[in-house]
Amino acid sequence: MATNLAVKYSNPGPRYTSYPTIPSWSTDGVTQAEWKEALLKGFNDSNETTGISLYIHIPYCENYCYFCGCNANRTKDHSVEKPYLDTLLREWQMYVDVLPGNLNIKELHIGGGTPTFFSPENLVTLIDGIFRNA
Repeated sequence: MATNLAVKYSNPGPRYTSYPTIPSWSTDGVTQAEWKEALLKGFNDSNETTGISLYIHIPYCENYCYFCGCNANRTKDHSVEKPYLDTLLREWQMYVDVLPGNLNIKELHIGGGTPTFFSPENLVTLIDGIFRNA
């Protein structure tokens, strides 16, 4: 490897966990019509054949990892699982209702917090709910 590349990339950089990155987000809010327009603009016919990628955020964990930089809530109260699961599935249904055609899911990423905060039964319910309605 060239020394100049090692020097160039040895500096810390931002973590791209969302795009666009958070500093470019607007705080003005978005209407439902604007949300639908943006969603449809980003989705096109080729998505039906090439597939879409989903990221589902489970923002809970029982203990923080020393290296964590994620948006997470530390709790041992698992009663938060069901309401959050229900909300995720309602949100997914909004996408299903707006996007045309077959939502061919090629990738499903679940992060957090930690996805293992959910019980195995709730993880199955989440994944089944996503794929059943795709």
